[in-house]
Order: sequence, then C-alpha cells, then structure tokens
Amino acid sequence: MKSRWFNYRPLCFIFAFLLFGSLFAFYVFDYKIITIVVTILVAVLLLVVAILKRKIKYLIVPVVSFFVGVGLYNLAFYNFNKVEVGEAPTTIQARLYRVEKADDSRMRAYADSVLFDNNKIKTNLVIYIYDNKGLYDNIDIGSVLSFTDFKLYKSSLETGDLPNAKYYDENLRYTISVNMNNVNYIKTDKTLAEIIKNRIKENLSNGLSNENVEYSYSSLFGDKDMLDDSLYNNFKLSGIAHLLAVSGLHVGIIVAILNAILSLFKTKPSIRLILVAVFLFVYAFLCNFSVSVVRASIMTIFALLAPLVFREYDNLSALSFAGIILFFVNPLIVFDVSFLLSFACILGIIMLYKPIEAVLIKTKINKSIVDAFSISLATTISLMFIMAYFFNNLNIISLIANVLLIPLFTFAFVIIFVLSLLSLILPFITYLLYPLNYLLNFISLCANLLGHLPIANFATMSIPFISIFIYFVLIYIISRLFTAKKRYKLILSLLTVAILVVTLI
Repeated sequence: MKSRWFNYRPLCFIFAFLLFGSLFAFYVFDYKIITIVVTILVAVLLLVVAILKRKIKYLIVPVVSFFVGVGLYNLAFYNFNKVEVGEAPTTIQARLYRVEKADDSRMRAYADSVLFDNNKIKTNLVIYIYDNKGLYDNIDIGSVLSFTDFKLYKSSLETGDLPNAKYYDENLRYTISVNMNNVNYIKTDKTLAEIIKNRIKENLSNGLSNENVEYSYSSLFGDKDMLDDSLYNNFKLSGIAHLLAVSGLHVGIIVAILNAILSLFKTKPSIRLILVAVFLFVYAFLCNFSVSVVRASIMTIFALLAPLVFREYDNLSALSFAGIILFFVNPLIVFDVSFLLSFACILGIIMLYKPIEAVLIKTKINKSIVDAFSISLATTISLMFIMAYFFNNLNIISLIANVLLIPLFTFAFVIIFVLSLLSLILPFITYLLYPLNYLLNFISLCANLLGHLPIANFATMSIPFISIFIYFVLIYIISRLFTAKKRYKLILSLLTVAILVVTLI
C-alpha cells in the first residue's frame, strides 16, 4: 500500500480554509508581508500535493473555501460597521435577556427588542446602569425598561481591534450608560425558555443553599453571570471553570442519561436518534444556542447517525461540520473565545489523547486514571496559547483538579439534571437534593484549595492572535493524524516552529 500524509476529509478542508480565509482578510491589512508569505506557502503546498496525488480536489476545495471565508468575513465586517440610525434617539425601550453585576456600583445588562423613539431596530444593547443605592435589585431577565438622559455609543469593528475583545456578538452594536434614576420599569416579558429556567431555579432552592443554587443553575444552563465572584474565581484558578459553563462534558452526561433511559425501553436506533436530537435542540434553545452546546449536539447526532447510514463515525468530520454551521451563522466567530476554547479542547483531545495514553499506560497505573489524566493533559496542551492570548495565564493545577473533581461533579450533575426535569412536574422532588449540598461544598472547597496553591497558575507573555492557529498546525503535524514519513514531519515541524517564532517576535 502507498503511504499517504493524511486521510482526505472534505469537511475538515472546508472548515480549516473558511477560518484561514477569515484570518487572511483580517491580518492582510496589518501584517501584509507575513500574511501573504504564509498564504503563498500554503498555496504552493496545496498545489504540490494536488500534482503529486493527481487529484485536483486537494486544490479546488481549499481554494474555494478560502475565498468564501474571505468574502463572508468582509460582508460581516461591513454589516456590523454600517450605520443603522441617522439621529441619536431621545428615548430607548428594550427588554433585558441577560443581567449581571459589573462592579459594586454598576449593573451590566444585555437587551433585545430595542425601540429607538418607538421605532424598532435590528440591534441589541449593552447597558451599564449606575446605582450606588442598590435600587436595581428588582430588575431581572425579562424586564422591559425605558431609558432617558443616557449616553449612547455606537460599536464598530476596527481592523486591529476585533481579536482583542473577550467575546463577540454581532448583534451588540450599541452601548448605553444611564443612571438608575433615569430608568423606568414598564413590564416583565419573559420568553418560554426564561420561564422554564426560572421555574427550575426556584425549585432548586427547595433543597440547595443559595450558593449551590447558583452553582447548579450555572452548570445546567451556562448562566454564571450572578455567581458569587469568589466562587467563580476559585473554579477559574483551579482550572475547572468549565464545570460552571455548559460544555461538551455536560452534553455528554445528558446524552448518557438519555441513552440509559431509552435502552430500558429497547428503543430502535432511528427513534433514539430522533428523540435525542429533539431533546438536544430543546436544551440548546434553553442554553441560548451557546457554541459549546451546538458543537457537542451536532457531534452527538453525527455519532448516532453514522451506524444508521453504514458509515464509521469520524470525530474530526463531525467537529468540522459543527464548525462550518457556526461559521456561516457568524463569520466572525473565529475571534470568539468560547468558540476557540470549545473547538480547541476537542481538537486537542482528538490529536493528543491517544499518544499521551500510549505513554502513560506503560506505567501500569489504573487505566481509568490514565484516561482521565490523558484527557486533562491533552486539553491543557491544546489550550495553552488561547489562555496565554486571552488571559495571560497558564493553569497547571487543572491537570490534577480535573482528574479529582470531574467524577464527583458528574455524579452531582446527573442527580441535579434528573431532579430538575422532574421538578417541572413535581416541584417538591428537589427537596431530595439537600444531601448534595455536602458534595457541592466539598467540590467548592477543593477548588479553593487547589486554585490558591503557589504552583497553580503562571503568568505568560502576550502573544499575537495568529500564533494560536500556527500552534495548532504544529500540533497537527506532530500528531498521528499526519502520517507522513518522519523526515517530512521533522522538516514541516521545523518550518512551522520557525513561522511560530516569527509571529511571537
């Protein structure tokens, strides 16, 4: 059999070059030389591979995807920056869909259904409400407010500023700053999702302490805005903040619960696929279609669909398909930290888990521990540059924290999830959660102790955004997915390292 460098996956090519196209469109204005040089090198490499393999698809698919990425990026960039209203409004009315504490004297709220002087516009708002007297305690999700005597700021995307944002939402085009005395409450208008989540939150309070209610609610729906600052900081310092935001771990647990229930009824695979897909869609709806939930849901559906169409499940293709969908919804998502963390984590596990496990298994340590540590180490390596860019931090203690606490969290989450669903019909059932307070408090205590160890976190240098993607190219080249001969892997690894060093300098 002829050796080959990789298994051709069309979805992976499309996804990778959509992202490459958007990055090119962004960086070509500020870093012309290196951007053009890297693009030419990639183009030459594709051309050589296409000629050697005598398959034009190795050139056509990435080139078309690249230009689509460039076009969609520029279109999204233009649409965001274009002016929507000619004159500044004198009155704004909006419904709050997210509320959080900015600091001791300010509330930060996100609003939709926005009216500028009674004219509805297609935009969302970020609202900073100043109040030194704490008068905004009754303002919550679903509150419809009217603002007068405010300062309005038009958001815009500048070529050099976009990746510096900690998150990106193309709907948030205006920011207003207002004093609480100039805020008028009109009514409460909650959506169905908000009503359901609020009912579950109220039911959780039957059996859990206030802190654990917020903790559990956050892990169920990813809404950590009102979490106690010290609690969230402890989880962040210990490297397990992902437990408080809905991720692939949570979706995986939920799917395992659903499969266990459906297996009891001996459900046919096709029916199981439909039921799981519908449930995941509803759950994604409740979680505001967060990146991690959508990604995990699509990959789960791929896994259930593969045997039905007599295909082998390919996690890379499933991940790429999820990325393509998210990219077409929002072409600027490549600069969103949630997108990067979610996809980088899974990509790192796909590429690094098996090699790390192969080394650790030789130590004759219990396989469950080896598996857990391999996943944790693969995740840590894959997220290094992202954490350095966004947070100037590298967390080491997460290697231990995840191995120790994820099994405990999984046990707690299963109980919380099942009883939360049942509480929509039988509200009193959440009284059974009372003993779980001890376990949740223990997890919080461990997070506090581990996060404050001197060796837990290290400050890192500031790195350019493009370095994140070059770093992943390097990981791919040294991984088992890239099956070229060792001398070719070495040459390409050295070339990629050289490019990475140039970007860091």
